[in-house]
Amino acid sequence: MKYAIMSDAHANPAALDTALADARSNGCGKYIFLGDMTGYGYDAKSVVERCMSDFDVVLLGNHDAVCTGLDAGINVMLNHNYDIDREQRDSLSEKEVAWIKERQCMYSANGFACVHGDIIAPREWGYILDANDAARNFFRLAERILFCGHSHHAAVWNLTKADLICVRSERRLSRPAVRMESVSIKVGDGGKYIVNVGSVGYPRSDFCIVYCIYDDEAGVVTFRRLPFDFAGYIEAMISHGHDLPIWLARWLASI
Repeated sequence: MKYAIMSDAHANPAALDTALADARSNGCGKYIFLGDMTGYGYDAKSVVERCMSDFDVVLLGNHDAVCTGLDAGINVMLNHNYDIDREQRDSLSEKEVAWIKERQCMYSANGFACVHGDIIAPREWGYILDANDAARNFFRLAERILFCGHSHHAAVWNLTKADLICVRSERRLSRPAVRMESVSIKVGDGGKYIVNVGSVGYPRSDFCIVYCIYDDEAGVVTFRRLPFDFAGYIEAMISHGHDLPIWLARWLASI
């Protein structure tokens, strides 16, 4: 089966729709979302509605936890995002808030596991950023593959049969992607893997929409990197009265 695994849509339904359409065109049979439907963006309600209807598994993210009052605002205030989280909570129905609160922090099936941040303490929203973080997670990982998000940067760590950790960080884009790119990695060689699937809707690291397709029969993970509608995103943010994020403002100043 082909699994479409996405994360960090961050209230950007246009980007999520683009990724979903791409996954459907590639024959994905199951859809998994790793958390952070809310936060940063302009339309959390539409993203939540799509996650409720189009995904088979949806996990809780740190912004989702703050948005619905499960976590204190201090957990995202360092990102200058608390007001947006609170505003987005007001846009959600009681049913939608209750549904988000019921989301689990971890999912596992068929030899792979999924979390938003890391597997050591999924509810504490730790990051996997380097080989040291990966080593600690490999120690706790019972499954062969761990899919995560949270950092917004697509990357792969491989624990080989010789207990060596090999890192494959997908190259960062300094300018927006202008065409679709597809990068496949074989994960059926008996080692263990940690795969960060990147961000669908808030590309502060990669300047494109990024998600993964996992083909468990072929043992292949494919990163799908799709052009991001920056003009549409800027227009939507401004029309909703949101300040542009720092990473986007810096990019605009550079062009």
